[in-house]
Amino acid sequence: MIYKLENKMWRSAMDGDKAEFTKLVSTDAIMVCGGYRCTGAEYAEIISEFGITDFDISNFEVVHETDKTVQVHYVVKTTADAPENADLGGAFHVTSTWEKRDGKWVLVFNMDSKIIGESK
Repeated sequence: MIYKLENKMWRSAMDGDKAEFTKLVSTDAIMVCGGYRCTGAEYAEIISEFGITDFDISNFEVVHETDKTVQVHYVVKTTADAPENADLGGAFHVTSTWEKRDGKWVLVFNMDSKIIGESK
């Protein structure tokens, strides 16, 4: 279930689909990406500039799970074709925490770290 939601989140980011992204990511989520910290609402405002053209999730693992929270870790490999988005391409360790709110899973925390020596 959470694997599918992670894929939907990445797809919405890749497509610059703010409406879909905000269905999946809580406005008060903490997003730590590329050394930058913001909220889910702030990240949704820049989603149209995300600039990746492809992604692949591998090594998906559930780190912690309860009825109300799930924390996962995985590796995502992204492709960013435009030179101005080159730093968005490569392999990244990602950890996300999802929380069930009103019967719906939403992302409440996301953090990535580029894997040194890995590229597209």
